[in-house]
Amino acid sequence: MEKKEIYEKLREHVRQDVKIPFSVKLISSQELEMLSTKIFGYINLYEAKTVEDTNYNISERLNRIEEKIDAILDMFLLQQHGFFNLPESIINLSGGGLSFISDKHYNKGDFLEIKMLLPEPTPVGVITYGEVVRAEKKEGKTEIGVKFIKLNEKERDFIIRFVIYKERQKLRGKNLQ
Repeated sequence: MEKKEIYEKLREHVRQDVKIPFSVKLISSQELEMLSTKIFGYINLYEAKTVEDTNYNISERLNRIEEKIDAILDMFLLQQHGFFNLPESIINLSGGGLSFISDKHYNKGDFLEIKMLLPEPTPVGVITYGEVVRAEKKEGKTEIGVKFIKLNEKERDFIIRFVIYKERQKLRGKNLQ
């Protein structure tokens, strides 16, 4: 694939500048082979709920209790995996990748482990992987462009939903002014 085709493919997703808990770590290609994306948090948020017709009130109440327990357990998992301790950074995020300003220099072709907390509408922690496709020096720092790899469509949907949610918030804010 040519450079222009890769760039346009990455741009097929909505992009948004967001300030979120975020970190990256350089990994080797051997490590990458053994790893896969992991999602933590309230991942059933967008799935349809089914309630049996019999004993509707009891079933509905039990579903609400189960949802609350799941939410508590999800927050516990996020805490356990260190998502609440990540430093906040401004990144440009899309379903295809992200870019960020770094004090560290990474080279084109490097592989990164990306850990981020998508805090809204409900907190979702993501540990995924990407390949550096751009590294440009700017005023003593480096702007890094990363293409997501090892990310299936369901996992990508969490990122896209978050980006669209943030875009919607931004547009609502403009309409209120």
